[in-house]
Amino acid sequence: MNRNLFSALKLEKITMFVILTMIVLVGALNIISTLIMLVMEKTREVAILRAMGASARSIMAIFVFQGVFVGILGTVAGLFSGLGLCEILARYKFIKLPSDVYYISTLPVQVQWGDVIMVALAALGISFLATLYPSWHASKVNPVEALRYE
Repeated sequence: MNRNLFSALKLEKITMFVILTMIVLVGALNIISTLIMLVMEKTREVAILRAMGASARSIMAIFVFQGVFVGILGTVAGLFSGLGLCEILARYKFIKLPSDVYYISTLPVQVQWGDVIMVALAALGISFLATLYPSWHASKVNPVEALRYE
């Protein structure tokens, strides 16, 4: 068999894993920053809810739900666009390989459903973890301090 091809494919898989991990981390940081800004904007509303008797847990659940919802939307959009791109690459074979170096002329594209599920679950897990700090911060809002200057 062709060692160059297999080593190139192994390197490509490792590279794709690193790139996908970075993309997911950027998405998680985006969720964190968006929720922190939302908590800062909604401090008054959170304080009113707390003054009306809402528990810290229910306030936290509101922001966790919102962050997880954004994470689900991003994961679904990423899955559809990624699987669509894989289908296009498999059908039209855009990536050509030099025939004097490799045994085959095009780069084979095959969807590994285990990898797809693992990446999707990791993205959902990271998006959930990304919601914890902003939602915890929202649950610790002191109603007296937040409403003092209103």
